[in-house]
Amino acid sequence: MRVNNEAYTMENDRLVYDMSHPRDAKNITLAASGAGVIKRGQVVDYADGAYTLHAEGGAAAGIVAADTTYTAEDTEITVPVYISGTFRASACIPGERLTTADTENLRSKGIYLK
Repeated sequence: MRVNNEAYTMENDRLVYDMSHPRDAKNITLAASGAGVIKRGQVVDYADGAYTLHAEGGAAAGIVAADTTYTAEDTEITVPVYISGTFRASACIPGERLTTADTENLRSKGIYLK
């Protein structure tokens, strides 16, 4: 009788705040140098037709959806990015401190930080 066996487990998601706004994602391409990991929750900018990790003065445009590892041989990395939804500001990794303008820019794209 295996009817009562656990089929799966649920884990709390620190990044996702709630489902009050629909969550959507897409894959983007980032330039790479060296080896490393782009962490889930990292904020990305979009300017001049290219995505980059968030920097001061950048136009915040999305939040990385999953840890993405890259090697020294990689020149470009495909990264899943949330482009809408409601997220915890405390779980985001901005690189540079998120300003009010960054938060408003994310909000204009459908990303709400709580």
